[in-house]
Amino acid sequence: MLTLTSNSPAVLVLTDIFGRCPGLEPLLANLRLGGAVVQLADPYQGVQQQFADEPEAYAAYIERCGHDAYAAIAAQVFASTTQQFDLALGFSAGATALWRVLAQINSSRLKQAILFYPGQIHQHLALKPQVPTQIIFGHSEPHFAVADICQQLQQQGVSAISTPYGHGFMNPASKAFNKVGYQQKLHQLLLILKSAKY
Repeated sequence: MLTLTSNSPAVLVLTDIFGRCPGLEPLLANLRLGGAVVQLADPYQGVQQQFADEPEAYAAYIERCGHDAYAAIAAQVFASTTQQFDLALGFSAGATALWRVLAQINSSRLKQAILFYPGQIHQHLALKPQVPTQIIFGHSEPHFAVADICQQLQQQGVSAISTPYGHGFMNPASKAFNKVGYQQKLHQLLLILKSAKY
């Protein structure tokens, strides 16, 4: 359960297929240093993971969770608390899981969402988020043209941009990790947290 002071922004983080792993800890630490109280949702019920690489992480994700179960985990987070989150962050599989529940929740539960490279979003484009949502893609995705999906999402009123970085650029455990991209987006997140305090 989250314990808040009156001006602590509440942040929900939905991890990628790596789950809770050493690569995630710097982001969580930075969010907390920015004043946030962080709640984590992941495919492995909070158990620390240590995968050798992305294929190993993906195999574990599909075997132990999968896309539909992760969407159900995301929905359960919102159903099981009266807490209003100032910000929800989703990464890759966690971003797609979050996207799938944004059509069902309102601003009494969540103020805004930022989704990083939701690789399965093309299968759920009929959904319309009920809270302000920004989607940040890398430069490419294997299953769709990023520019086309950004255009479709923008026509639905969703902020969607591409970056020059690869899918996974926010995760040090990913081969696509990009330190410059990570620092840029972390800076933006910390500015959002700062404004959420007041």
